[in-house]
Amino acid sequence: MPTLRERHAERTRDAIVAAAYELFSEKGYAETTVDEIAERAEIAPRTFFRYFPAKEAVFFHNANDQVDNAVALLRARPADEAPYDSLVAVLRSIASDLAEPSNQQILLAKHAAESSRLFDHHRAVVMCQFEDAVTEVLVERAGAGNDPLAIQAAVAAVLATFGTAVRAWISSGAKDDLEAILERCVAAARDAFQA
Repeated sequence: MPTLRERHAERTRDAIVAAAYELFSEKGYAETTVDEIAERAEIAPRTFFRYFPAKEAVFFHNANDQVDNAVALLRARPADEAPYDSLVAVLRSIASDLAEPSNQQILLAKHAAESSRLFDHHRAVVMCQFEDAVTEVLVERAGAGNDPLAIQAAVAAVLATFGTAVRAWISSGAKDDLEAILERCVAAARDAFQA
């Protein structure tokens, strides 16, 4: 059971996210300031930065949960399955979940066009965290005698393909079929490597 302090921190974090989403919907992402988010959440601006390093991070507030879920999915794949096939299966599952319409995806798609900083944050923070976690699982799975650097490079290549698909989907306003976009990107990467 969470402690009183943990429950308070969770409520504060939820209040910040709710306030930010309300303001992004009302004013737009670029026009919303951290001070306004803090005021709406009834906290001090410095408190905002204890929970989020930047305004962009609010959009990806559940990134840790998503990474943990992806790692769990990867660990659940058959041990004798090729690592590439396991990773692509996990990415397909994530794409299917992301394609479910939600206010977060719609809002993100709307505001990503306004600010390339959202894409930059996703690439520099979220995808790096995802890459590190996936690489760790696949290095463990490969066992001793395998080259961790080679595994990391392979994971980076596959996740770059996934990132391209997600950015294309968000740029479309989250209206196009993400799973179909991912399949196009995976096929293009596979063809490029075979050429």
